[in-house]
Amino acid sequence: MISRKLSTTLLLGSVVLLASSQVWLSHLRYELSLETSRIQKEQSELKREMNQLNLELASLTRPERLRKIAQVDLGMAPPLPMQVIRP
Repeated sequence: MISRKLSTTLLLGSVVLLASSQVWLSHLRYELSLETSRIQKEQSELKREMNQLNLELASLTRPERLRKIAQVDLGMAPPLPMQVIRP
């Protein structure tokens, strides 16, 4: 009689433990899914920002723009032939 009560108690305890573990694992899966979604969204935003910055860099380093800044703002001019040193 005692062993039957003990085995029933152990079986019930095992079922409760397994059910609790399943709930806990489901909760972890849900949290990981949310975190993954957040990270993917952040990654997408960073890629978009990187593309915008690359476009801005390409625009700012255009040779025509740099030439104009050098001539107008800095007063620079192309070198004269006698100013060029050849090895």
